[in-house]
Amino acid sequence: HRSSDLATADPFLGTPANSWADRAAGIVAPPAEAVGGFTAAQVAAAYATTGELVAAASLDGQTLLGGPPAALERLLTAGQRATFKAGLDARGLGKDGRPLSTRSWVASFAPGTAQLDGSVIKVSGTMNAVAVAESGRQVLRVEVNYAFVYAVEPPHNPTDWTRVVTHQSGSVDFARWNDPHGALEPWDKTVVDPLSGVACGPAD
Repeated sequence: HRSSDLATADPFLGTPANSWADRAAGIVAPPAEAVGGFTAAQVAAAYATTGELVAAASLDGQTLLGGPPAALERLLTAGQRATFKAGLDARGLGKDGRPLSTRSWVASFAPGTAQLDGSVIKVSGTMNAVAVAESGRQVLRVEVNYAFVYAVEPPHNPTDWTRVVTHQSGSVDFARWNDPHGALEPWDKTVVDPLSGVACGPAD
């Protein structure tokens, strides 16, 4: 939705998102219960970490405005952090049709093209834990499915504001990836896709 007028105090008025929670208050985990061979305490810890990863990918102001995605980077395990940093400047699409750039792991506008209209970001979605076997290893998988709605405007042009909707989905997988006797570590397998309000070239 675009308007020739300034955004109202509530740019989400008249949309389903108006009743959604604001920011991290919308990233709520269900009650933690034991699943597979994982305890309720392990599930609760996985939910907490997943919530932090989702917030870092889709709510961090610096990342949203095209800056370094340091909020997500510092939450990743060392191996995945290296992959994330190395792929941020990649171009084009892979064989699966998905962007090669790891910036698709976060919600991010091109630098200098947008600013948030106010501080409110609307959030709705779910996370759910399941136990899966992967290459003979037991994995605690937290499946995520969240929508985010941002009110944005071009810099210095508040009359051309619009709402942008993104969808973060996939999973964060927890396992003892490197040490069979160590703590569960996350492996972020979520992606962020724009749903409406933006137009993107297929290779950018």
